[in-house]
This record gives sequence, structure tokens and C-alpha cells, in this order.
Amino acid sequence: NNDKNLVVDIIMEAHTVEGERRTSLIREKIQTLLEDLCSGMYEREEVIKLALLSAVAGESIFLIGTPGVGKSLIARRLKHAFSGGRSFEYLMSKFSTPDEIFGPVSIKKLKEEDKYERLTEKYLPGAHIVFLDEIWKSGPAIQNALLTILNEKIYRNGEQEMMVNIKGIITASNELPPTKESFHPLWDRMLVRYQIGGIRNQQNFLKMITDTQDLLEDQVREEGKISTDDLDTWDEYIQDIHLPPEVLNTIQIIREKLVDDQQNGSGEYDPIRIYDRRWKKLVRLLRTAAFLNGRTEVDLMDCFLAVHCL
Repeated sequence: NNDKNLVVDIIMEAHTVEGERRTSLIREKIQTLLEDLCSGMYEREEVIKLALLSAVAGESIFLIGTPGVGKSLIARRLKHAFSGGRSFEYLMSKFSTPDEIFGPVSIKKLKEEDKYERLTEKYLPGAHIVFLDEIWKSGPAIQNALLTILNEKIYRNGEQEMMVNIKGIITASNELPPTKESFHPLWDRMLVRYQIGGIRNQQNFLKMITDTQDLLEDQVREEGKISTDDLDTWDEYIQDIHLPPEVLNTIQIIREKLVDDQQNGSGEYDPIRIYDRRWKKLVRLLRTAAFLNGRTEVDLMDCFLAVHCL
């Protein structure tokens, strides 16, 4: 029995050492990656970190801000975080068609097999990082297709349902969604929401306007890039991240306060309505944040991410 206990102790210790080594390597990798992504991006560190976090978690981020504050640049930089990353970006208008977003209809398929399918490879369904500017100008046909892509990572192409390999979706606008009911489902699926403004610090402003660095160039070191295998492996570890009682209690208290606000609102402002799906996605984001910081459980400080989700 003593020999068996000794063997178990040795195995457990080996697992602990291996786990600590793995988390340390991942933390170093993410630090290297963020350092490269944020290079030359003055006062954009927080939004870049949130964009990367949402991409690793498999979620979307919405940026609101005036033109010229770097919304599209952030999306273009993010694609360099992934090995072989392909990006798709499009400026929406009320005249945008599904062909421009999801790909043209295959004439060959239609003619030879009588099937209505799109050529999606070089369009949104075939991309890793997607940036859709002026998202609220998109029509109902585009919005409806985006709903399943945002939530289930599925695009219905003709008769088949295809899984998309999109790592992160960044949407942007200089305004909040119109009050029309048709925009509510799309708005609700955007987990992280961030208001981005101009550079405030005078020194940073002067550095920005005099900096000659090409911000569109891939400056991410190869050892910092995230591969598809990395994401698949990390996904298993993220699911095992522990949620301690104090974190669960904090989430429960926030939820109860918001419910009370809905029921007893003064009518001076619209109550914040949070549905079950968003709470579940928030927990996934908290676990991802803990994992990328080299921890095995969510910390109370991670709960501040709720500000950007609720």
C-alpha cells in the first residue's frame, strides 16, 4: 500500500509540474503575441486584448466609435495573431447583397447539379478573422445568415450546413443599433462591446502622428502566433478551468441586481436585459481569461470583464 501511494504521489506531482510548465509557456506566448499586436497602437492595448480574448473564446466583439479611430486597423492586426490567418472585411451599406458577403452562386453547380450553392472560400465563411463595418446598415438576409454564424459557427450553404472556421468576428459602427426589433437578435449575439475614442494623452498623440511604422504589416513573431491545433488543445483546458464560489456568488449578485432594476425601474432609462445565453458566454470568457493568464481557476478580478459584456 505504501508503494502504491508513493507511485500515485509521484504521478500527481508529475502532472502538477507538467501543468505548471504548460500554463507558463502559454502565458509567455500570449505576452509575446500581445506585445507584437500592440506595437505602434497607442492607447489601444485594452481593446486589442479584448479582441484577442474574444477570438480565443470563439466570441464576437462590437466596436463603437467615430471614423478614424482604428476600428478596421485592430481587425487587420488581429488576423496576424493566427497562423495562416485569412481575413475578410466589408463596409456595409443598405445596398449590400449576400453575394458580396457570403460569396457568389456557383454557376457550375447550378447548371450541372441544379444546386444553389455559393463559392464561399474567399468570402466570410472561409475567413478566420471577419470585420464588418457599419453593421447596422446590413439587410435582413445578411443579418439572418449572421445569426447562426455568430452563435453556432454554422453557415447554411444551399442544402448543406457547413461549419465555419472563424476565430473572431469584429463588427463596428459609429452608432448603436436602431430601435427596430429586427436588430435585437444580432445585437444580443455580440458578446463584448467596447466604445473606442481618440487618443487622449498628448505625448501618445504626437508619437502616433510622427510614427512611420507600417501598422498593416505582419509584425507578429512566428513563435507568438496561434495555430488551429493550439486552439483545439486550449479549448479542452479552458473547459476545465475552475469557477470558485466567490466568482459564482458575484455573478449571481449582479444578475439579481439587474433583475431588481427591471422590476423596479424608475422609467428614467431602459433597464438592462440580460438573457441566459449571454451569462453562459460570459462564463466562457472568464474561463478563457484565466487560462490565458496561466491560472487554473477564475479570479475575482476577471469579473470586471462583465462590464464589457453586460
